[in-house]
Amino acid sequence: MTKHEVMKAYVEEKVAELVGSLTSFNFANDSPDSVSFLTNYSGKIVKKFLRAADKEYVFSILLTWHYSTETDDLNMQAMNLAQQFMDWIEEQNKKRNFPDFGKKCQVKKIENLQNMPNLATVDWENMTAQYMIQCRVLYFEKE
Repeated sequence: MTKHEVMKAYVEEKVAELVGSLTSFNFANDSPDSVSFLTNYSGKIVKKFLRAADKEYVFSILLTWHYSTETDDLNMQAMNLAQQFMDWIEEQNKKRNFPDFGKKCQVKKIENLQNMPNLATVDWENMTAQYMIQCRVLYFEKE
């Protein structure tokens, strides 16, 4: 399996628990109640060694949810849902429950790259908003 396949499988169970299913890979689905997995980069070298390197795999989760201009709590529900995913990432890191990148790789940590979900965009016409969560996996890889 590629690192992309491993990461998609890694997050799918939690996404299914939160909203039902991961709807797209490297495509920002704008349908309400959808979650997209977007790759930022893979294999970026953080520190080079003689026959190995510390590398990172960075990805974003994009949650599309209904948006409200009223005083209800719909927007708060979406923000809290995205925050639950971030909390899960932190929990996986604490438990050292990492994705399996294969025999040549040792995952050191998985982490959020921000302290709260970002409101990425709002579609006023369709009354949807997209919340983005950026994360990374830091790993050691032998050549």
